[in-house]
Amino acid sequence: MIDSYSDFRSALLLWYDQNQRMLPWRTKPSLYNTVVSEFMLQQTQIKTALPYFERWLIRFPDFHSLAEAETESVLKYWEGLGYYNRARNLHKLAQCLVDADAIPDTPDAWKALPGIGDYTAAAISSIAQNHPSAVVDGNVVRVLARLTNDDTNFSSNAQAVKQFTVLANQLLDSKRPGDANQAMMELGATLCTKGQPQCQCCPLKTFCLGFQAGKPEGLPAITRAKRTQVQENRAFIIREQRLLLYKIPSDAKRLKDHYELPSLEALGLTKDSKHLKKLTSKKRGISNQVITETVYELDTALNPIEEKEPFYWIDLKSIDRILLSGPHKRWIRDLLMLL
Repeated sequence: MIDSYSDFRSALLLWYDQNQRMLPWRTKPSLYNTVVSEFMLQQTQIKTALPYFERWLIRFPDFHSLAEAETESVLKYWEGLGYYNRARNLHKLAQCLVDADAIPDTPDAWKALPGIGDYTAAAISSIAQNHPSAVVDGNVVRVLARLTNDDTNFSSNAQAVKQFTVLANQLLDSKRPGDANQAMMELGATLCTKGQPQCQCCPLKTFCLGFQAGKPEGLPAITRAKRTQVQENRAFIIREQRLLLYKIPSDAKRLKDHYELPSLEALGLTKDSKHLKKLTSKKRGISNQVITETVYELDTALNPIEEKEPFYWIDLKSIDRILLSGPHKRWIRDLLMLL
């Protein structure tokens, strides 16, 4: 496949030097910027994370300011990115680093800290500290599977990552490991894409067995978990310029202490009630679930609901100051504009 690792590395890095996207954590590199960006980019696309990253750095410019912040403030600035445990772990990580005698400088040392696994540890230590450790994500798996024309039917992405990590480390440029890792991920995100890889523009096409075989778009072969369809019915109830919201318990697995529109079931209602009017239906994905949420308006004249935990009447002027589930925040804003 690759006769010369040196030629491969040179081709990849030359392409990256000339074509890399100018992202804020690249144009203003620092350990802090790398850590924040890597946490934000876990399960979030770059285009989504960019405005959050810029806003975050204004409010929390370094580890000390983040460590000293209140948890509620940290979560508020994360609001909309989802997977809020990332924000909680980033907050804990900052506190650990501020109290530490020394900053970790190897992947194993980073993995001992909150919220950091193999991928994030390799990314931080290679990009910010020049440690030669390969980063392997879905983009890198796709590039390597096509380079080797490996048609193994992997049972999961994790299995594919495990298999290709050895090769990724062999190919890594030890003199510029951070740039080499970012180059591989950048290639997978911009040229070696899932559906229509731009092979003619690829700097690695002369090394690529998948390209030579004429079928790179079919790789890698990974069995994806079947997505479960979930139906939720929500109530949109306004009374005297206050909106009824449900507060998620502090011990919940997801979105703890956040507010969201209450479910009809929690209010003892069904979607067949004659007092309900359908307002909208929205779809969103969480892990392997596709959730369809239908929002209904309840006639306020027939609304007997009083404030009692976990239901709270929130003044409409205060909506932006509470912790809201990201999708529900958008839906509430859109629905209020129709009133």
